[in-house]
Amino acid sequence: MTKAQIVKAIQKCAARLKRNPNLRDLRAAGISEPILYSRFGGLAKALAAAGLEIHGPGFSQPESALLLDWAAVARKLGKLPSVHEYGSLGRFSIAPFQTRYHRWSAVLDAFRRFARETKIESQWQDVLKLRSTRLQSQASKTNSSSVRAESRSRVRKGPVYKDRTFYGRPLLLPELAHEPVNESGVIFVFGMLARRLGFVVHHLQPAFPDCEAMRETIRGHWQRLRIEFEFESRSFLKHRHKKNGCDIIVCWRHNWPECPTSIEVLELSKELHKELHKDLHKT
Repeated sequence: MTKAQIVKAIQKCAARLKRNPNLRDLRAAGISEPILYSRFGGLAKALAAAGLEIHGPGFSQPESALLLDWAAVARKLGKLPSVHEYGSLGRFSIAPFQTRYHRWSAVLDAFRRFARETKIESQWQDVLKLRSTRLQSQASKTNSSSVRAESRSRVRKGPVYKDRTFYGRPLLLPELAHEPVNESGVIFVFGMLARRLGFVVHHLQPAFPDCEAMRETIRGHWQRLRIEFEFESRSFLKHRHKKNGCDIIVCWRHNWPECPTSIEVLELSKELHKELHKDLHKT
């Protein structure tokens, strides 16, 4: 397609949708991302060439449109949509949500505030109740953890042999028999789960940050991420790492509630048990 044909298609698409089209809209109109980028260098420049006004970082839509569309997808699914579920069913890309809320888990709280301020809570009770479902699930997990902690406290304690290796609790996995008890174990578990979690590792090194990997941050678009491995997330502080030199802390146990929001924390103990739960349901 020529530039003129793409511009005409964008204008026609915008007129039909009554908004700026996103990449998914343009794909449906027959304009692939490689062609768009080869002709214009990006969606923003293509929209500008079509005479469309670009609003804000990531040319995001009004917050009301974003949140109402997110709520419509949640209602359709009957649960809180994941990033990939919304990417498949929603009208917008993930980019404006990332620009506004940084973390996908924050969208629900934003919708709850929006519904209260605009007095539409009665229209979206089914979606707002999904929060209660999530909290009940978390409470159930907390209670289960308490039971496990109590049962562990009843375990008979014997002598500690200082000349012998310590192991974590049994996992009974083909790849790993016990939970990790140090950073090396965290790196191994990350290697086991990297593909399932959407990472492609490019580089590992002994210096900070430990790892460089690629991850799909927006559908069809991958970015390089800097990863630091820690057994406990709080060790990031103890090691005096630069907060602006890392994008993700991958740890076994997340015990740093004051961690800056600019750093994502991936707690492998939870991720591993999620994957085991999925595998259990498949069998």
